[in-house]
Amino acid sequence: MTAGSESAAYDIVPYDPALKPQIAALQRHLWRGDVALNTAYFEWKYEQNPYVNAPLVHLAMHGGQVVGMRGMFGSQWEVGTPAQTVLIPAADDLVVAPAHRTRGLFARIMQAALEDAAARGYPCAVSLSPGPITLAGSLATGWRSAGLMRPVYREARTHTVARRLYEKLRGLPLRPRWTDAARLAAGSVEGNVFKSLDRQGTRRADGPGVSLERVPRISGMADLVRRLPRDGRLRHTRDERYLAWRFRNPLHEYRFLFTGGEHLDGYLVLKTDHTGRRREVAIVDWEGTSSAIRLELLRAAIEWGRFQNLVVWTSSLPRDTVAQLAAAGFVRLDHGPLGRHLPSLLVRAITKDDAPAEPTLGGLRLLDPASWDMRMLYSMAG
Repeated sequence: MTAGSESAAYDIVPYDPALKPQIAALQRHLWRGDVALNTAYFEWKYEQNPYVNAPLVHLAMHGGQVVGMRGMFGSQWEVGTPAQTVLIPAADDLVVAPAHRTRGLFARIMQAALEDAAARGYPCAVSLSPGPITLAGSLATGWRSAGLMRPVYREARTHTVARRLYEKLRGLPLRPRWTDAARLAAGSVEGNVFKSLDRQGTRRADGPGVSLERVPRISGMADLVRRLPRDGRLRHTRDERYLAWRFRNPLHEYRFLFTGGEHLDGYLVLKTDHTGRRREVAIVDWEGTSSAIRLELLRAAIEWGRFQNLVVWTSSLPRDTVAQLAAAGFVRLDHGPLGRHLPSLLVRAITKDDAPAEPTLGGLRLLDPASWDMRMLYSMAG
């Protein structure tokens, strides 16, 4: 059978609610966890999305079974001063069942999604946290990079020692129990990674300064964002509606550090996964009325959390805040040759004739990294 005839054996169809159980099962190739958790994630992301009522999801069908998927969830961005809002579909959740890969399904599913987005009148599409395979496939099919997120991380010294010990021991002919012990110490964190943070934060609940909470102060956070000066760059809307939806992500667990009273002076949001992957902690959003406020929040997160790994994107942070991170022991995160381009922001113009012209919004060039104020919170990594 030729490649063309193999490709013709698949149908690309829009989302049908009757196929949701199959989609949830397919997504287990992306996200660990049972079908119920993946169903809850799909419903939250696409059916409960605050900006798009009809899910923008396309499926590859073979023999009546869902074997591939590409989703686009709704996102709303602000640009200019005063701010204007624009809806942009964010491409995510690309997955093809192992037995059906290398058959050209990536390009076919993505083309169907772009045609649907064009019919709905969207000016462009973004991809906010592509993995290595998605990045390579996207760049080969017309997507263009708008900059790197420049992640930095802080690794606890005890974790560094354990990781380096495991790297040395795994190549030696030792008994499995020795290498297994080192692997466990260097690998995933078992149990609650927020245990120390919760304990230390609770002890300080009645004192001044930073407070820790498990539930976001939606109104206070949105109010602080509105009060802070903005420079007109593209940034995702962070109003009450968005934040209330965003922190219901069933794959993630969050903690919130706050300063100030009824009118917040600052906040820092920490996230970890429920998916069974490496239990890394990330700073997904971080705001403050001053550099000193942001530093106070960072110190509390580090001192109370005692995290083995703490990660943050720095592409849009103020220079003084990046310097604070470096002083606190954060270093560049590098995933290898292709990983040097991850995480990144990808942009694709949506036009009827698929013209290659660079897209713009509000007078800003979308392929210019300086046009964006990017936070991990905007992507599904956060």
